[in-house]
Amino acid sequence: MPWFSRYVPLSLPRLWLREGAYFGSKVPTVGGTALFKVKAVAEARRNQRPAISWGAIMLKAIALVGQRQPELRRCYMPWPWAHFYEHPHCVASVLVERQWQGEHAVFGDQITAPEQKSLREIDQTLRRLREAPVETIGGFRRLIRFTRLPPPLRRLMWRVVLYGSGRLRSSYVGTFGVNSIPSYGRGFPTQSAAIPSICFFYGSAEANGDMPIQIFFDHRVIDGVTVRRLLFDLFVVLRSDIIAELGGEPPTRETFIAEVIAELKAER
Repeated sequence: MPWFSRYVPLSLPRLWLREGAYFGSKVPTVGGTALFKVKAVAEARRNQRPAISWGAIMLKAIALVGQRQPELRRCYMPWPWAHFYEHPHCVASVLVERQWQGEHAVFGDQITAPEQKSLREIDQTLRRLREAPVETIGGFRRLIRFTRLPPPLRRLMWRVVLYGSGRLRSSYVGTFGVNSIPSYGRGFPTQSAAIPSICFFYGSAEANGDMPIQIFFDHRVIDGVTVRRLLFDLFVVLRSDIIAELGGEPPTRETFIAEVIAELKAER
């Protein structure tokens, strides 16, 4: 162990996370938790070979909800006057930890209109983000290129993307974020500096079918009651559209109503 201290310069990955934290800290973010019963989805998932990741399942389910709920396609724009921008389709923002230049780095990329893609196609895209060489992925290259700009120009570019154009913001930041967090003991972050209007963090599906979910949202765009409706719609989509695409048998109307009642009781 060295006896002397030293200064360690910020690497590119720490610089772009610093920029994201800086602009994310300006968003009035509120958080909440939920516990989903996904046993039926897990059983239907076993029909697929190779298995489709939970990331693809959650991402598409949220995007399908976004087709009907415009809050998942909106962002707050402060300039030139305070207004909402609503994108015509969902754009999912995904964070991936990769080994790059000798350190663990968190990269981000976007998946456009996932509601129009199959689960298999989304799963292949997520696998590519995790396994393909970093320099071959467009969103990763863009992040590296932007972070290498001089600091004043870098901050200017961030402001142009986030505040100058709702279309640019949705394309480069996403209309919602979705990421997995290993739920050791159901441990989740208690706060987040999130730039998208709403971000979903999901844990591992447990043996009894429970999946913990953490939600962070921009209170200027979305209210707590709206988030509750979004989560209910997400539960409905998982139990219907997603199970059907996985080749499973969606529940009958009577069974589904009983499951909804049980889910609502569990939340109280």
